[in-house]
Amino acid sequence: MEDEMANLNLADEEEEAFQEEVTEVKEDFRFCLVGSYLTDSVVHFSSLRNTVADLWHPIGGIAITNLSEKYYFFKFFYDIELKRVLKGMSWFFNNHLLMMHKLQTGEDPLTLPLNHAEFWVQIHDLPQGLMSKTMAPRFGSFLGDFLVYDTRVPTLGMKWYMRLKVHIDVRLPLKWKKNVMLGDRMFYAKFQYEKLNLFCFICGKLGHGESFYPMRERVDMSHIIFGWDIMLKALTRRGLMGVSQWLCESDGTRSQSLDKKGTVFCAILGICI
Repeated sequence: MEDEMANLNLADEEEEAFQEEVTEVKEDFRFCLVGSYLTDSVVHFSSLRNTVADLWHPIGGIAITNLSEKYYFFKFFYDIELKRVLKGMSWFFNNHLLMMHKLQTGEDPLTLPLNHAEFWVQIHDLPQGLMSKTMAPRFGSFLGDFLVYDTRVPTLGMKWYMRLKVHIDVRLPLKWKKNVMLGDRMFYAKFQYEKLNLFCFICGKLGHGESFYPMRERVDMSHIIFGWDIMLKALTRRGLMGVSQWLCESDGTRSQSLDKKGTVFCAILGICI
């Protein structure tokens, strides 16, 4: 009986709660990103950490922490390094898109929904009258969230295409065209995404190829229409390849490189002439 009473007293003590005042802890997230890779595959953290560090090679270093399954914490030590990485988006690891968010004070990196990514999108097949700053936000809002209009697109007397940076929802199919009316004339604007990597030609979504289309087990693949194709990938814009400043021709003159359009790159001056 005495043992039973002792157990009851102990149980009563367990019900007495510790009282503590609530204090708000603010983490310093000034130079921090949280990221997640768009894939159902296993991501090997040690390989990811080394690859990303070599890819970004921040001068001040970077600390990468595995927060949970496919959630990663990136801490930079200089603001300039953080801005450079954000400016260079989108980033990939083993063809998997990295979705990133710049952390703000008070945010919990584990509860943030990472469903968006930034892409530069080229808009082709437009007449000159529709390539303007006023049209850029309209196209951007159609694609996702409009961010920036690039006015530095190279021209040869006329613009080839418009170029926008947009924030897109990776859960939705990629948009590849838009019907546009100019007076009584109709045009189809065609979209091409820069740095576009793995996406499905069947459903148009990022993160998997048509071989891993989620409905493939319930649908006869021979009856499926491929609504998207490789044309969504923008061609890489290549700069001119210079030559070493120490290279000379057989007659002793400094070597120069000539691109297909006849522009000469001077290795001594470092400019096109």
